[in-house]
Order: sequence, then C-alpha cells, then structure tokens
Amino acid sequence: MVIRGVPESILVLSADMGEGHNAAAAALTEAIHELWPECRVERLDTVEARGRRFGLATRWAYASTMRWTPWLYEAFYDALCRYSWFADPLKKATCRFFGRRIERLVASREPDLIISTYPFGSAALEWMRTARGMTTPTVTFTPAFHIHPYWAYSHVDLHFVMYPTAIRDAKTRGLEGHMVIGAPPVRRCFGEFGKAEGRQTMGLRQDAFVLLVTGGAWGLGSQEEAVRALVDLPGELQIVTVCGRNEEVRQRLSSLGVDPERLTVLGYVDTMAELMAAADVVVTNGAGVTVLEALRTERPVIAFEPLAGHGRAATAVMEGMGLAVSCRGADGLAATVRRLMTDATLMARLQQAGRDFASGKDLRNDVRRMGDLLSKPAGFREVG
Repeated sequence: MVIRGVPESILVLSADMGEGHNAAAAALTEAIHELWPECRVERLDTVEARGRRFGLATRWAYASTMRWTPWLYEAFYDALCRYSWFADPLKKATCRFFGRRIERLVASREPDLIISTYPFGSAALEWMRTARGMTTPTVTFTPAFHIHPYWAYSHVDLHFVMYPTAIRDAKTRGLEGHMVIGAPPVRRCFGEFGKAEGRQTMGLRQDAFVLLVTGGAWGLGSQEEAVRALVDLPGELQIVTVCGRNEEVRQRLSSLGVDPERLTVLGYVDTMAELMAAADVVVTNGAGVTVLEALRTERPVIAFEPLAGHGRAATAVMEGMGLAVSCRGADGLAATVRRLMTDATLMARLQQAGRDFASGKDLRNDVRRMGDLLSKPAGFREVG
C-alpha cells in the first residue's frame, strides 16, 4: 500500500553469492530508510528461495569453479555475452525457474516496490511481469562495472547501471529509455573517514604506504599470490589483507610470520570503510562492490589477476574509463605498486578519476527515482 506517495513496503531480491549483492542491498536499504523512515524493507535471498540445499550447492559450485576451473566460467561468460542463441534460452529458463518460487513469496508480502541486486532476481521479476501480469513496479540495480545479458530484461521498469555503455553489453532488446546511470550502491560511511583517522582507528602506521589487498567475502582470486609478491618490496610499505571467510588463505598468510608492521592479516571484517580510508591503494580481483567502495573513497584500484568472466570484463570497462590499472603475475604487481609509490601524477590521475566518477551521484536520488514509479502505469518506459 502506498501512503502519501511513499511506499509502505519494499522487497529487495539479493543473494549470498559473495558479499557484493548483499552489500548493495544494504546500501539501498540505508538510503530508503533515510528518505522514508517508516517504510518496511525486507531482503530475500533469491537463491535460497529455491531451498537451503540448492543455495549451498550453488555457492559451492560457483566458488569451486572460480578456484579450480576458471577457464570453464570464462567460456560460459564469453558465450553468454557474445551469442544470443546461447543467452536467450538460458534467460527464459532462468526466469521461469526462479520466478515461480519468488512469485509465491512476493504474493504473501504484497510489496509496493521490488528491487533486485542479483541477476536471477531480475529474471524472476521478468517472469512475474510477462507470465503472471504482475503490476508491482520493478527495479534492477547492478552493483558492478559489467552488465551481462542475465542482468537485463525488457519488462523490468528501470535498470540502474554504473557506466554509460552498459546498454551495449546487455544485448537485450527493449532497454532503450529505461537504463540509467546510478550512484555507487555503497553505504554512506565510505568516504566519510580521512586517511589519518582511518589509520588511527585500525592501528596502522601513519608514515607507511598502505596497500589494502582483498579477494572479497569469499577470498577468491590471487589474493595470496598478491600478498607474497608485495611483502618483500623495499620501502616504507604496510600491507593489510582481508581474507573474508576464506579461513585457509587467512591461516596460510598468517603463518608467513611477517612483522605486523609490514603485514596485517584479517578475516571477515565490518570495518571496510575505515580500511579503505586508511589505504593509499586498493588491490582487488576486479569484481564486485569492493571496487565501487574504493572509488567512493577516492582510492586508486589495482585489479590484480582479475577473476574470470565478470572480473575481467569489469576491469576492461574500468580501465577504459581510467578508473583502475590492471596487472598480471607477481612481477607485474610489484612493478605497478612501485610505480604508484613513486609516480605522484599517476596517483593523482586515478584519484581524480574516482572523484569524477562519484561526483554528483547520490543513492538517495536514485531511490527517489524509484519512488516515482509508484505513480506510473505498469510496464512504462522511463526517459533519461
């Protein structure tokens, strides 16, 4: 029910597939509550909606593929992005598979607005609109620098994306006019801390060049290789690595026995905003919300050995926009870090690119735009 033009309830479709989708959902929830304090926001895990065992199996399959056979995921992602004969039937099957289950959950809640931060959630919205005639306004918010066809559906009312050429990558007919550039979906705390304050809070050296190395919530990618390549670099360098829930990587890096003044090894943390602020440079796998958090904090990004599929595709977009530098191999990473430590012009250029990317963008304005859907007919096409 809509009260005085303000939604009473909003449903957010996310998924625990790494932290990025949930982090974007949390940022949107924060912005919604700032605008509409009385609005009830409920988050639903799209994958878990198919059952707990299905969720566990899906997460295991994805993580295992990324760790042991990334070439397989790269081939799948490449085919998805290149060939409509491959993507279209997969999208159709996915819409039905998730849509039938999500439909029952939506019906029991009767939200005024549904937001998806996960591609299979968007697929479910498409099916509910086309197969069931659902009239509830729908939004997709893509928290990444590459939008593949699984993200894009012509009957979802509005798509928020991070870069201007996303419509070309989506390869989906009917998106013209309702795909718009949104603000980075990160919480307000990112960018609110100064460097000195962040270092004091996290107990880091004020006089060091601080590198924040992360592989996301699951510790995917070449995080361990990155740390091993950096610990022996000369100079006043301090490395902070966040291993997320990857306990094996955390234990192996902790066992290196490197002085904490040189290497700090952390597991899953809730202080990423402070760590981002404390860092001079962020080293990551090129995928997910971590990059958006770094850009909002105006910290240069090194994409080291980007993840197969979406990681490599997103890195290519970011490099094209001047928002990141990428490198491969231990020697390449060491050379890139040495350059950033000594090249003030490059550091300033990357910082300015992040500042320009975030300038003028406010997640609360995007939420207001979502609220405008409540007064429009179902299936309309947004302009702009």
